[in-house]
Amino acid sequence: MNPIDTTRITMVDIEEKVLEITSKALGVDAGSIGSQDALSERFKLDSLQAMEILAKVEDEFSVLIPDDEYFKCKSVSQIAKLVTKALGLEQTEGETERERPRTASKKRITDFASSREYAVFLERKKSIEKLGNPYFIKHDSKVADTSVISGRKTLNFGSYNYVCLSGDPETVEAAREAASLYGTSASGSRLLAGDKSLYRQLEAEIADWKHTEDAIVMVSGHATNVTTVGCLCNENDLILYDILSHNSITQGCQLSKSMSKSFPHNDFDALESLLKEHRDEYEKVLLIVEGVYSMDGDIAPIPEFVKLKKKYGLLLMVDEAHSTCVLGEHGGGVDDYFGLAPDDIDIKMGTLSKGLGTCGGYIAGSKQLVEWLMYNAPGFVFSVGISPVLAAACLAGIRKIRRDATPVKRLHSNIAYFMAEARKRRLDTVLAGETPIVPIMIGPDEQSFALSVKMLEKGVFVPPAVYPAVPKGKSRLRFCICSEHEPWQIDQALDELERTAKELGIQLPRK
Repeated sequence: MNPIDTTRITMVDIEEKVLEITSKALGVDAGSIGSQDALSERFKLDSLQAMEILAKVEDEFSVLIPDDEYFKCKSVSQIAKLVTKALGLEQTEGETERERPRTASKKRITDFASSREYAVFLERKKSIEKLGNPYFIKHDSKVADTSVISGRKTLNFGSYNYVCLSGDPETVEAAREAASLYGTSASGSRLLAGDKSLYRQLEAEIADWKHTEDAIVMVSGHATNVTTVGCLCNENDLILYDILSHNSITQGCQLSKSMSKSFPHNDFDALESLLKEHRDEYEKVLLIVEGVYSMDGDIAPIPEFVKLKKKYGLLLMVDEAHSTCVLGEHGGGVDDYFGLAPDDIDIKMGTLSKGLGTCGGYIAGSKQLVEWLMYNAPGFVFSVGISPVLAAACLAGIRKIRRDATPVKRLHSNIAYFMAEARKRRLDTVLAGETPIVPIMIGPDEQSFALSVKMLEKGVFVPPAVYPAVPKGKSRLRFCICSEHEPWQIDQALDELERTAKELGIQLPRK
């Protein structure tokens, strides 16, 4: 970055440069963009273009702009105002932001059905329903390799029940016994009235499994990230997170008092550039990545992040929602897969709802970290404890998988078979390879919707992943593999995909 001479630059200069950067990112003439134009509405600005603009603006002006403030900006003028603020410049009377004149009054909205948000949602919903709505499909059975949909046994490729602990006889029996002993609810916040010996047994088991001193269990994986990321850092700290991080991480960043910045996916040069420029400006720097990314199915190169952690003195947090019970010979996650030392990762986050087959989330780490969260994390302190039924089933599941890793081995075998068959067909599987999430690239959203709906009619359930979960024009069918799938089921699903695409006149991207 080149230093900016703040004594010579004006708001007009800043706005002109932001306009130039924006026009290049959008691929349109700068003269066609008004400083007050709503970029997402008029030019269909997507998230990747927005991140490109942010990165170039920060580089041009040698500033760091908080993501949460940036993504509230709707226009070039508002972005320029943020740059002015970051540079520590005051707007002069002649250089004030050219805001639209305010009307004397706003139309009152007294019911949600009349709100802007609902109007936008309705338009989106109508476009989906033209092709048949693939969402909220009812599964009236255990969900594993198959599930019962509309009274019919259907091949299921949409489940996170990776090693089929949900519905396993041992976990079901543990749940029954816990319901009989404890009832179905913690009946209070654990801090005040709802703690149980069962919870500490589960947390001790998780800590031992993840090679940490202690662990804390919360009621939701999403809430675990939101509350932990949201409360762990203060205004003296910086949070850096991968651009493909889950919504729960970005929501936590928005709640935090600290500065937060994303970096391009697994881009170590960009990340190290941020660290070289800004590490010494902050006390704590929290670096957050995921073990397995849920839209592309790739494994993060955790050892490389560990090197940066040690080089720059960072706190490293890894979200293992989709790597627990998946990676490593025994399903231990990234520690198992990469052979990491116990203290290579400071904050080990995971969910109970995927590989472990129940519902909830955990943080495993040092005794000091866990103790602090137990007394300070709002999502723990001000929330009821996890249901004893879920805690008991989860404890039984972890003990089973540690005792016998056969389901993990079956899962690995099924993943390898699916990938081999997809490659034979030259299907585009994005970044997938060794994880149970195998996206097959389709392209336009409407084609993914149509394929998902038509395949379900033929007895194969596979959900679509579309914008904004993935970039525009990059929709895919997201196949999820489990340990109980059989090779013939995988063959049938892939054959049906190709037949259905041909019937609908959809040309599948090939590699």
